[in-house]
Formats: sequence, structure tokens, C-alpha cells
Amino acid sequence: MKVQVFIPHYFRELKGGNQYGSSRVASRTARSIALGRCLSALLNLRQKGMDLELNHNRRTIDELWGREATGAVPTEVAITVCKSGEDYLKEVTDIYRDQITLVDIELEDPKLLALATRDRLVQSEVETDLAIYLEDDLIIHDPHYFRKMAWFHQKTNHKMCLMPHRYERIDTDREARLLVDGPLRPSFIGKFSQPQRAIASGKYLGSENVVFDIAENPHAGTFCVSNAQIQFLRHQTLATEGFVGPLETAATLTVLQFFSVLKPSRNHRSFLMVEHGHPSFRSYTKSFPRRRV
Repeated sequence: MKVQVFIPHYFRELKGGNQYGSSRVASRTARSIALGRCLSALLNLRQKGMDLELNHNRRTIDELWGREATGAVPTEVAITVCKSGEDYLKEVTDIYRDQITLVDIELEDPKLLALATRDRLVQSEVETDLAIYLEDDLIIHDPHYFRKMAWFHQKTNHKMCLMPHRYERIDTDREARLLVDGPLRPSFIGKFSQPQRAIASGKYLGSENVVFDIAENPHAGTFCVSNAQIQFLRHQTLATEGFVGPLETAATLTVLQFFSVLKPSRNHRSFLMVEHGHPSFRSYTKSFPRRRV
């Protein structure tokens, strides 16, 4: 399987406050860690046919062929990081310079970098099975993430898109995660789609039953499209505004404009998740009232 990942990356500390973590004052270290974790996690999802083992006894490098019985298939992951000028974390991208492609896009307004990155993804002529847009602070832990996406596209005949649940770690005694993309106001999401629970179900790998909803909040900071969907999008006029701001428009409206967007239902949320590596929502757990659902 061939996977292309396009990441918009911007960092510049701005005084006066900003809703985006890429501009938050005194956040350079946290943002660097998030970007490094994002890139490292993607590289860990590469699947090759051989491992090497350091044999201390014989003082050799031993070649270990074959794969563990996880159903994994060889997976190539090409990573393109798009930046604008010198507003980026060079100390992080330099660490990965031999494993990523760093592209500079000239922009008068850096908030348009997300849309420009989206356009690069759609117009890329590199043959690929999956193309993924991913914000630079999202971490994929699931070793089956790409395979689950390919399975979903095949089962829905490339007519739908699947979004993960995005979460932030809480790590209290009773709570593990905060799912940050909960239901939107019906009056807002109704402009784009009609949410519906349990709209579809399927058995992943023939055994794990998963139920899917038309999402009440399709946003996740990422989207994944198949090669067939890329070919379709290439001939469409893609939205440049309309879903909150330019970042959300790039990550969500790009696909919501043309496809039904599903997420695993709440009871099946662990099927597909990504971590928000630079948390900005978990403070709400202390200010918003609790409600049992």
C-alpha cells in the first residue's frame, strides 16, 4: 500500500493571543514535541518486509524476514511538510530531513497554508492508494490506521469518507481521554449534512463489528481519501471558506462538500482515533458542567 501524507506546518509566536496553537505565546517546546511525535508516529506506520537484529554474540546484523501475524501488509508512507517562509520549527524538521519532503509555499497570509497544502495533496501526480491531510499536532497510534481507511473506502465504493475521533489525554484517576469534536449545533451542521446514528456497520477483518454514524461533528483535523476520490476531487472546485475558518475548511469541508462523512459511533469510538498532541480543549473539563449520557 502506498500512502501520501501532506502536513501544513506553521509556527510563529504572536503576542495578543490566538486561538491556534501554532501561534500561542511560550508554546515552542510543546509545539516541537507535538510535531516530532506526529512525524515519528507516521514513520512507525511504515511496514517493510524485513527487520534487522543486532546480534551481540556473533557481532553481526541479522536479517529477519517475514512479518508477525498481525495481518500487516507492506506500506510505504511518503510525508510532505508544507511551510511558508521561515515561520516553522526548523530544529524539528531538520531531525527528519532525510525522511520527509519539505516544501515552501509563498503566501501573504499564513492562515491560507492549510488550503494551499490541501491543494498540493489533491493535485499531486504521485500514484498513491491513500492520500491523507494531517494537521501537524496529530498523532496516529493505531498500527491498522491506514488499513482501516482502505477497508472503509473499498466497502463504501469510495462514496464516503471516514474521520477518526480526535482526543486529548486527561490522565486522571477516573478519566482517560477527552473527545474534543463533540456534537455541533444542529443549525450549523445542518447546512452541510444531516447527522444520523447507526447509518452503517461492517466487520473489520471479518470479526470486529463496527457501527458508524453520519457525524454530528465531522471535524478531526485530518481527512483521508482514496485514489479514486483524489481523481474526482481534482476536477472539482474546492471550498476556500465556509466551515469555521480556513484550517477547518481545509481539513473538513474539502470532503464534506462532496462525500458523506462518517465516524465510528460512540460505543465504537476506539476503532479509529488520533491524539491531539498539543492540547487546547481539556481545560473545559473544569469549566463546563457535567452531563451523563
